[in-house]
Amino acid sequence: MFFSLCYRATIFRVMSSMGRSFVMGKLARIGIGLGIAVTLAMGATGVASAAPSAFVAKAVHSGGAGATAATATGTLAWSSSLKTVTLANVKLFVKGGECAHVLIAGYQGSTVVTDPFRFPSSGCLRPAADHTYPIGTVSQTAGVAGGIQDLEVFAIDDDHDVTGFADCYQAESTCRTGLF
Repeated sequence: MFFSLCYRATIFRVMSSMGRSFVMGKLARIGIGLGIAVTLAMGATGVASAAPSAFVAKAVHSGGAGATAATATGTLAWSSSLKTVTLANVKLFVKGGECAHVLIAGYQGSTVVTDPFRFPSSGCLRPAADHTYPIGTVSQTAGVAGGIQDLEVFAIDDDHDVTGFADCYQAESTCRTGLF
């Protein structure tokens, strides 16, 4: 009888441990599958979600305390390779009587790696009354390894030598703005 109880207890332990191993094996496989799925999903997103998605550059008189002479606005989309940044819905507002233009360029460190875009292509815009110029879509593409790390948009008041900037680093969530 003692032998029979020991035998049954041993069989029960073996069966229980087999069941536990089986369940643990299934859970491990499920966990590995979920881990792979998450890794693939993260890899498919390309660019980190931290990249800025919009910009505003304002040229403001009196060091930022005066009237706004020019404002450049738009949205940004960074390619997964970082070789191209597409600016969409780009607009340049110019206050009546002011003379302004916009300049856009992509950088890697302190080196310009794209063909800078200028609107208008020469001179400046001088409307008689406040006016917003729809520029549309502008693409900046770098031909170097590593692509564009920083996209800069400048709204320039030519009459008063005031430049407002939006400095958009791919690794940050918003663009830095200011005047010089």
